[in-house]
Amino acid sequence: MLSTPLGPIKIFINDIEIEYTVIKLSTMERQWPDVNGRYLIQYEYQKEFKKQHIKCCIPTLDIKGDIESGERLETIAFYKDDIKLSIRAEGEFHEYPVYLDYSGKYLDNGIQYETFEATEDRTFKFGVSWIQPCTEENEVQTWLAADPTVM
Repeated sequence: MLSTPLGPIKIFINDIEIEYTVIKLSTMERQWPDVNGRYLIQYEYQKEFKKQHIKCCIPTLDIKGDIESGERLETIAFYKDDIKLSIRAEGEFHEYPVYLDYSGKYLDNGIQYETFEATEDRTFKFGVSWIQPCTEENEVQTWLAADPTVM
């Protein structure tokens, strides 16, 4: 389990908590020199699983997140004291996405992928990063560092 300054990250499949492997990634990049933690969580989805909700969240979190989406990237950020933590997923969270065979949604305490009957086998990825102390000058670094498409 990944422990963060805002609480432990948990993964749920259809509301059932699962064990997962977390990959620690380098924070020594010029784009995010102030990031304290940068991690990748992967889930191997197979078409035979059919519809699933694949949730990455911090169940103990009691603060509202801010949505920081980008083109085919969805991010939720949580701010507490001098900490900013971002959880990021690849996708476009619409009822009927144009380019993808899955969707997702933002949660009060995280983010989730939602598969359809037509969703093909794939690896769903969540990027997690945080920074402390977070300032106006460095807060964008967690958004960049949590990008699962570059992990």
